[in-house]
Amino acid sequence: MVRIADLESGPYWKLVNMTTETAPDGEILAVLKVTDELLQVYGNVHGGVIAALMDSCIAIALNQQLGPSKGATTVEMKLNYLRPVSKGILKGQGRVIQMGRRILVGQGEIRDEEDNLVAIGTATFVIIDKPFNLRTS
Repeated sequence: MVRIADLESGPYWKLVNMTTETAPDGEILAVLKVTDELLQVYGNVHGGVIAALMDSCIAIALNQQLGPSKGATTVEMKLNYLRPVSKGILKGQGRVIQMGRRILVGQGEIRDEEDNLVAIGTATFVIIDKPFNLRTS
């Protein structure tokens, strides 16, 4: 299982200002602070950044379901972008929909600071066996 701290210490998470936060219900959320560097030419958060947050929030949920000798990596993802965002904090929450022996399916939601739904998505992951290289710096 990939620890949440391993995800947070990765270079990509640092690049896009992603961290985690524990919600009141105990769920772990992926959190992204919007900065000017993450905006596209029209002044909204780039869709790829929202996709990265979606991938990460679903990965958090899936990795918590795996044993210590397993990991998972994304093989497919689908998003619906529901509203533009240009500032503030985005929070993504994922959940496991189906967990097979080799394939996992998850679902996620991204919300803004006012709890408006920004995007919804599903992703399919494949389970991988360790050892795999965790690049954390």
